[in-house]
Amino acid sequence: MLELIKNAFRISNDNIILGIPLIFFMWVTVVYISYAQYAATSFPGRLLAIITVLLMLGAFMAGWFYMVKKAIKLSKKEFVMDNDRAKAVFNLFKQIPTGIGKYFLSFVGFSFLILFVFFILANILYIIGINTIGYLDIDPNQLKTIGNSAISVGAFIETLSESQVVRLFLWEVLFLIGYAIVMFLTSMWVPEIIYQTKNPLIALFKSIKKVFKKPLEVMCLFFFLGLTNMLIAFLASFAMYNPITYIIIMMVQFYFFIYAITLVFTFYEKMYVEEN
Repeated sequence: MLELIKNAFRISNDNIILGIPLIFFMWVTVVYISYAQYAATSFPGRLLAIITVLLMLGAFMAGWFYMVKKAIKLSKKEFVMDNDRAKAVFNLFKQIPTGIGKYFLSFVGFSFLILFVFFILANILYIIGINTIGYLDIDPNQLKTIGNSAISVGAFIETLSESQVVRLFLWEVLFLIGYAIVMFLTSMWVPEIIYQTKNPLIALFKSIKKVFKKPLEVMCLFFFLGLTNMLIAFLASFAMYNPITYIIIMMVQFYFFIYAITLVFTFYEKMYVEEN
């Protein structure tokens, strides 16, 4: 596992160009969502906007994940000249249209399926919570104190009774555990689509089966990425009030996302492709 972690760092550093399509897509998505919030005023308009975002997401994932796969493959080649490696890395952009052509329908289906999976999960957790923890019984006036800042959230918590605070904490723990379990079980879903099974529904079941083939290894990978992400999120909570540190943390988050995908893909190759 340590060798995979170090190797993923090397691949991410050598192919930092992977961040360009990621940043561009996020910028385009933010612009479109900002526009859709004002332009889509009716239910059909909002539904069309949601479908458009899912189609955009499917196209991006198809091209970008394929680009990551090719970057990993490129990292195994040896180059005599640095210029040759630089040209090969730059040519990774040419893999995006190929990836979209191969996997567009797969990741459009993946986008809709993952929404369905988390919708079902949310309903299951809600039923479990109602029957084990109980309702929060929050007054509508208390909700008015909630805003976007940590201060407003703290003000909201201060309006709750002791029993409400306990139930709120238990609800948060329930959803955290539920979503963590699902994320763990589906952690190999994306590489399964890219490497072996284009059908996203079949890939879901095959990826879950693969997780149970190597449960301890997948658990180590899952905890490593989860703890690293929590650390970065913790640092981000302190950096948001300073523009310079906020920009630095944003860059770290983008890099970590690239690194996490690279590590998951290299893990999948090592555990499920090279061993076959």
